[in-house]
Amino acid sequence: MRTSVIALIGCSVALLVTIAAVAQAPSVDTERVLTERFGFSATDLAQVRAGQTVTKTAPIEGPELAVFGAVRIPDDKERLVRWIRDIEGFRKAADVGVSRKLQVPPAINDFGDLSLNADELAALQKCKPGDCGLRLGDRGIARFQTDVDWSAADAGRRANLVARQLLLSYTEAYLRGGDGALGAAHDEREPRRVADDFHALLQNATNLNALASPLATYLERYPAAPSVPIEGFLYWAKGGVGPEPSITLHHLVIQRDQGSGIFIADKQLYASRYVDASLLMLWLAPPPDGRGYYLLAGLRARSTMLEGFTARMFRGKIEEESRSYIQIYLDWLRKSLSPA
Repeated sequence: MRTSVIALIGCSVALLVTIAAVAQAPSVDTERVLTERFGFSATDLAQVRAGQTVTKTAPIEGPELAVFGAVRIPDDKERLVRWIRDIEGFRKAADVGVSRKLQVPPAINDFGDLSLNADELAALQKCKPGDCGLRLGDRGIARFQTDVDWSAADAGRRANLVARQLLLSYTEAYLRGGDGALGAAHDEREPRRVADDFHALLQNATNLNALASPLATYLERYPAAPSVPIEGFLYWAKGGVGPEPSITLHHLVIQRDQGSGIFIADKQLYASRYVDASLLMLWLAPPPDGRGYYLLAGLRARSTMLEGFTARMFRGKIEEESRSYIQIYLDWLRKSLSPA
């Protein structure tokens, strides 16, 4: 499996909002959702029923993109839930780099395997507010300049320690105050508040807000107590889309709907490169004949890389590559979860 798949899907990261919205109903018609909400044709539905993966790109402009797909899994959906609970084993099976689930409360040892490579160290050495090769806030940039003697023989060790401390403090801030406590990234000319980007992504998810407001409220207002039963945990990962790796921090949530569907949401809290905000949504939904389940995966992401004239020129290619990653992801899951 290509190493960029889970990094894109997990970094971190996207949101299949209309799936989650419609699926809140106790007796949802999954195929009707695919037809009415995502434009699946009769041919598309026939392919999904037969176990083939069908993927599509949503018609979105501006700094966001959304891709989604569906496949039928001939298995018990609880098996996938158990696998994703073991996020380290899940990502290891996909061969996409290192990841670690965080303790409650988190500790510095949770980040002991996090290591910066030579390119990341070189970028950090030159970082300054408004001009940094990694997504950092002003306080983080200052830490790398004041706490690391870049001329010393142990500069790499010190930089790794600062990176681990920053991720731990970032995690603790989120647990205390949610998105609003995550501050701003200042890797470009103007700082960008993390909460602003994620909340803008949610506001554009009109179906989620209209039809599944408890889920939208939980994602936006964490750590406020949810109004529906929620299971979740935080984890960090290091993988990457493209030639450079990305360090990401995630909040993974599992929620069961009023019927027999299961949602798995992966909310990106931080990414060191490329993505300003993203949310992945998996929906494990019952098919009409009750055999196995339909697995719908959707990714919604927000990035300054999608803005401007140059981005518009290459947007089609970016969307097509993202759709291809969803295809690979779902194909891999179906193969991995199908009975031998």
